[in-house]
This record gives sequence, structure tokens and C-alpha cells, in this order.
Amino acid sequence: MKPLKKTRDAIEAITRINQSGLAGAGPAHRATGRVISGPWGAKPEVLLSVHADFEALRTAWTSLERDADCTAFQTYAWLSAWFRNIGAREGVEPAIVVGWNAEGEGDALFILPLGLKRGVFGTRLVWLGGSFCDYQAPVLARSFSRQVRRDQFKALWTEIRAALPDHDIVELNRLPEMIGGQSNPFLALGNVTAHASNAHMTRLQPTWDAYYGAKRSSGSKKRDKQKRRKLEESGAVELITPESREEIARTVDMLIEQKTATFARMGVANPFEKPGVRDFYMELATDAAAEGLIHVCRLEVGGKVAAANWGVSFGGRYHYVLASYAEQEEFARRGPGMIQLMDLMRHATEAGHTEFDFTIGDEAYKGDWCEVEIRLYDHVEAVTVRGWLSLLPALAYRRAKRFIKQTPVLWEAFTRLRAAVGALPRLGAAQG
Repeated sequence: MKPLKKTRDAIEAITRINQSGLAGAGPAHRATGRVISGPWGAKPEVLLSVHADFEALRTAWTSLERDADCTAFQTYAWLSAWFRNIGAREGVEPAIVVGWNAEGEGDALFILPLGLKRGVFGTRLVWLGGSFCDYQAPVLARSFSRQVRRDQFKALWTEIRAALPDHDIVELNRLPEMIGGQSNPFLALGNVTAHASNAHMTRLQPTWDAYYGAKRSSGSKKRDKQKRRKLEESGAVELITPESREEIARTVDMLIEQKTATFARMGVANPFEKPGVRDFYMELATDAAAEGLIHVCRLEVGGKVAAANWGVSFGGRYHYVLASYAEQEEFARRGPGMIQLMDLMRHATEAGHTEFDFTIGDEAYKGDWCEVEIRLYDHVEAVTVRGWLSLLPALAYRRAKRFIKQTPVLWEAFTRLRAAVGALPRLGAAQG
């Protein structure tokens, strides 16, 4: 390995990039990036900077993600919107690590969108985005694997951890095995366990007819036609993609209303009741900076909103993130949700997508479509004694959660019990 070029010019070039877009910013913003240089010895030849501010990295981040291996959930638009609307309210402190190519012109080699979450049981080092990201991962330049070998990443991670503010636990969840065409380097760290759920995906074909013809049996096709005919008895069926901000907002609000009813029936906590959540989804759907990332649509039956969808389009893959259907309408039993799903898959195919990602969750219906299982993992590690004391019960909870979710009989019993418990307040209110 060539020795690291620790020249003044290299350091100054990195610093200039760190501060790009900060004209007129105050001293506090200019101090958010700091450079940690080698020598690394057996470690990769990179320079590191740690940032508490998104805006300082906008140019470098968006430039990297255009040709990087990453998921939609690590784009600048996604995570900066999450932080503005949700993360900042929850007290999450960004600790974004950038690895700069020491041998190049100051271009970013990787971005780790990390944050600190403080609590009574200590400070956790986590991925930014939390539960609003189906996949958690770094943003990797295409050359990352050539410059940072798998056996080097552990040593580099030790230096990254040392450069970060103090924390008690490292809790990095939902790690996919692959990030684009590269292996996820975090799986080389050890202390990795299977996540409670996996994700599922299907590869589309050049035309919807070719995909649908190969995927569905003759019996399934017959039932699909019967469902659509039954639904059409209630009126014309049409998948509509709104274009104006007002219509997009109306569709998102209808989706939230429908999902709220579903969550209540299932006895599940409603995330839309938390401050900032609706604003997060609405900002991404309407912000010009995220143009092309979000696809909002609704299925109308006789002019009524029968179902709605908030999907993500990135890198040729359509992500089926948030969908709903009207449970209280007379046509609810005629499969509006499934009709919307098939129309969405047709839309994704015609728009040039090559993959349709059903994202995280092991719901049975995904088996009808998906031939690809995306295994997800968690890396959890205690750093301090305080961290160990809080980690032990958390690990027991994680193991129990995965065991229940991966055991169909137990999971079905749990979901039935949860729905019954969730219905108790509504029954009491109705009787009162």
C-alpha cells in the first residue's frame, strides 16, 4: 500500500469541500466539519470528517449519490427531510461521517449518515432516519470496495468510532447484505444478528404482460379478473397520479386517514399521530429537491378514493412503501388494495423500472410475487459499562421478537391478541 499523502494541500482541499455552500454561514456552522488524517498503517488511505450539519454536505452528498451504491433511504433529500421534520424534534444529533479519497481530488469515498440519540439508559449511535428507513446503509462510491478491503474496514471503523462523540451503545439496524453491487462492509464487524424481519422484491420484465404472464397461474389470473369485475360494479376503476401540490396533498391526507383506520383495527400505534410525520411525507412528495423520488397515486372507484399509495422510485427500483385502502366503503371486500398493487406494478414496468421492492416485512401475500428475499441484519455493540447494562435486556427482547415474527403460529396469535386489545378503548367508547 502506498503511504498516505498527508500534505497541506490535501487537507485544505478536503476542508474547502466540507465548507462548500456555506457562504455567509456563522462560525458555529463552519466548525461542524473536522478532518482526521492518518497515518493509518494497515488501514485504508482516507481522510475523515465528522459533521453535525446537513447543509454543509449538500453538494458533496448529492454529487456522490448520483453515481453511488446506496438506497433511496440514504439520499440527501430523504434524510434531510426526516431530520427537519422528525429527527430534530426527537433530539437526534447528526454525527455524519465522510470518508474523502486521499489520493484523488477531494471527492467523497463514502458517507455514513450516523446520529446520536441520548436517553436515560445512555447514548446510542444510530443511523439517521430510524424506522422511516426500510434499509439502513452507508453511501458508497463505486470504487469503495477497491480502495477499502473487507479486512480493512474493521480497523477503519475503530478510527471512525474514536472520532465520534462519546456514546454507550452502537445500534445499527436493518443492514442489507448488499448495497447495490457491493457487499455491506458493516457485516464484517461482527456482533451481527438477523433482524426480526426480512425484505422481499421481484424483478420485473420489459413489459407488464410478460411479467404477469410468467408470474401468475391460470387460476390466479382468473381470480384477478373476477376481483376487478366485481370492483367495477361499483364504478369505473382508475389509477390516478396527481400532479398539482393540492391534489398530491389531498391524496396523502386520504392515505393517512385510511391508514389510521387500519392501525386502529390492528391495534397498532399510529405513527401519524407523532409530530412532524405527516409533514415529512408531505415535504418529500411536494419538494422540488426530491423531484422524481416520490410517486403518489390513488385508485378511484366511481369517483371515490378506494386506495392510495406513497411509493419511492430510485435507481430503477420502485419501493412499495406506504399503501392503504378504504375499509369502510361497500367495495372494501372486493380487493381494491390488490387491484391498486397490480396497477402500480404495471405503472412501474411502463416507467422503466426493473425491480419492484415490497420492502421490509414477511407478509404472506408477498410470496405470490417475490422471488428475491433480502436478508437484513443488526449490528449491536456495547461500548461502556452503562451500555452493557442496558444492552442485555434489549438483546433478549430482540431475540424474542424475531422468534415470534418468524414462527407463523405465534405471530398470528400475537396479531390477533394485539387487535383485540386495541379494540377495547373503541368498544368502551361505543358503549358509553
